[in-house]
Amino acid sequence: MPASTVTHILQENYIIAKIHGEKGSLLAPHQLYSLTEFRTQNEIIGALSEGPYGRELSKLREESSPIETERAIRLGFARTVRTLMSSSQGSERIFFRQFTRRFEAYDLAALVLFKAQGKTWEEFVATRQPLAIFKEAELHHLYSLDDLHSIIATVHDRALELRTQGFSMTEMDGLNASLLRDVIAGWGEERFYKYVSEHLSGADKAQCSPIAGSAVDIGNLTIILRSKLIGATSIRDHLIPSFWKLDSRTVEQLLAFQDVNQALDSLSSHHYYGRILGGARQKFEESKSLSFLEIALRKYQLKLSKRIFLGFPYSLGTILAFLIFKENEAKNISAVLTGLEAGLPQTELRSLLSLSD
Repeated sequence: MPASTVTHILQENYIIAKIHGEKGSLLAPHQLYSLTEFRTQNEIIGALSEGPYGRELSKLREESSPIETERAIRLGFARTVRTLMSSSQGSERIFFRQFTRRFEAYDLAALVLFKAQGKTWEEFVATRQPLAIFKEAELHHLYSLDDLHSIIATVHDRALELRTQGFSMTEMDGLNASLLRDVIAGWGEERFYKYVSEHLSGADKAQCSPIAGSAVDIGNLTIILRSKLIGATSIRDHLIPSFWKLDSRTVEQLLAFQDVNQALDSLSSHHYYGRILGGARQKFEESKSLSFLEIALRKYQLKLSKRIFLGFPYSLGTILAFLIFKENEAKNISAVLTGLEAGLPQTELRSLLSLSD
C-alpha cells in the first residue's frame, strides 16, 4: 500500500467519516427534481427548511427576495465546507484551501460582469461567494475602480493579466463581458488543476485529475465557442494553456472552424468528449446559449464523483467527490429559484438541473 494512502488512513479517518455523514444529508435527485413542481419561493423554502439549508433559510423574512434566498443557499454550502475544513489537517486542509481558491476567480468574474452591466455595488455584493478569499472591503474598493487592468492586477497573477489584455471596461457589451467572465473563471479552474497535477500523486491524483481537468477543458471550449459567437480575434490569447483531454491538436481544429455549429459537430467524434457532449449542436440550436456546456460538465463530474464514492475511500478524491455533489446541489437549488423568478415553465426548470444517475 502506498505511503500516502497509509498516511490518509492514519490521519484522516475522522474527516472521511464526517464526509460520509454529510453525504447522507445531500438532497436526493428526486428531491431536487420535486422542487420544480413548486410555484412559489416560499413553497421551496418550506420544503428545504428541515434540511441542511434550514439554518440559513430560517433567517429569511417572508418578503425576502430570490437573491436573498439564493444567498442563503450559498451560505449553507459555505458553512458545510468550512465545517469540514476546520476538522481537517495536513494535506487535506491544503486541499480544501486549493479548492476554495476557485471562488476568488468566481467573485472577480462576477464583479467585472456586474460593473459592465452598470449594476450597483449593492446588487453585486448580494451575489458574492461566501467562500471567496476577498474581504468585503477589498471588493468594495475594486468595485470603485473603472480600469479593468487595475482590477485584474490585484490578484498578482501575470498569466491572468496577459489573458485579459484585450478587454476594456469601456467596450464591454453583453457577449464581451460574458467572454471575460469565462476567461477569469477558467483561470480559477486552472489553478486548482495545476495543484492537482503538480502536487498530488497516486490515488489522489488519479481520482482528482479527471474532475479538475475536465473543468479546464470545458472552460477552454466555452472560450473558443463564445469567441466565435462574437467574432473575436486573438482567441488563443485568452485560452488556458493547460489541458486534460482537449489537447492542442483538437484546439487548433476547433479554432479553424468558421462557426459554432461546425465546432460542435466536430466534438461529436472526439475520443473523450464525444459522449459527454452528445447532442451539443442540437442543444445549442434550441437554446442559442452555451449554458448546456456547464450542465454537461456538472453531470460528468457527478458521474466521476459517484464512482469515487463507490471505490476506496481513503484519498483526497473522496473529499473532492463530496464537494462536487454539494456545490452542484447548491447550484441546482439556485437555478430553480432563478428560473421560478423568471417565470419558466416546469419543463424548462427541469432542464436547468444537473442530476446524478
